[in-house]
Amino acid sequence: MTATVSLPESSRWSRVAAIFRRDAIVALSYPGNFALSWLSIIIQVVVAWYISRLIDDSPKFSATGAVATSYFQYIAINTAFVRFQTAALNSFAESIRDAQLTGTLEVVLSTPTRMTTLVLSSAVWSMTYTVLQTAVYLAICVLFGLDLRHVDAVTALVFLILTVTSVAPLGVLAAALSMVIKKTGPVEFLSTATASLFGGVYLPLRLLPHWLQVVGWTLPITHALNGFRAAASGVPLAQVAGDALWLLVASAILMPLSLWLFARSVDKARVDGTLSMY
Repeated sequence: MTATVSLPESSRWSRVAAIFRRDAIVALSYPGNFALSWLSIIIQVVVAWYISRLIDDSPKFSATGAVATSYFQYIAINTAFVRFQTAALNSFAESIRDAQLTGTLEVVLSTPTRMTTLVLSSAVWSMTYTVLQTAVYLAICVLFGLDLRHVDAVTALVFLILTVTSVAPLGVLAAALSMVIKKTGPVEFLSTATASLFGGVYLPLRLLPHWLQVVGWTLPITHALNGFRAAASGVPLAQVAGDALWLLVASAILMPLSLWLFARSVDKARVDGTLSMY
C-alpha cells in the first residue's frame, strides 16, 4: 500500500508549483506544437462560422428555447468549453507518461507527496492553459458575431468550477489505465465520442431520439454545456440549478473513486515492477 505523510500546507503548494513549472517548461520546449495549438483556434472559429452560414437561426439553439438564436452562437460556446473535457482527458495521462519517459515518476512517488497532490497537480498547467485558450477563442468568436453582452458571470464561474471537477475524474481514470496497460485505452475515445454525439456539442439534445437523450443526460459535459450556454444568454444560476446540482453530485462521487483507482494502479505497477515502464 502507498504510505502517506502529512505535509505542511506551504510544502504542498510548493510541490504543486514545481509540477506546474515542469509541465509549462515541457510544453514551451516544443514551439512548433505550441504555435499550432494557437493557429488551430483561428481555424476552428472560421470553420464554425462558415458552417453556421448554412443554418437558419432557430429557438432550438437558444438556452431558453424562447428566442431565435444563431447556430454560431450555439456551437461557439460548446466548442469553447468542451476544451475542458479534452484537457482533462489528456493532461493526467500525458503527465504520467512524460514522468515515466523521463524517469522522474519513481523519484516523485518516493517523496512524501500525497497521491492526491501528485495526481491533481499534473493538470494545473493544462487547465490554466485551457482557460487562456478558451478566453482567446471566445474573443475571436466575438469578432465573428458571438454575442456575449448578456453574460451572467456567477453562472459562468460556477459552471467553470463544476465542469473541471466533474470531467477531471475521467482524466484520472485514463491515467490509472495508462499505469496498468500503458495506454489510455477506451476512456479517451469513448468520452470524446459520446460527448460529440450525445452531449449536445454539435446538435441540441432535444433533437435526438428519446433513448439517446437519456444517454446524453448521463454525461457531465451535457450539463456543463447547458450551463455555459445559459450563462452566455444571461440566465441566472437559479434557473440552471438542476444542471449545477448534477455536476456537483457527479464530482463528489467520481473524484474520490478515480483517485482511489489511480492509487490502486500505482500499487499494482509497483508490485509488477513496471512503474517506470511505458
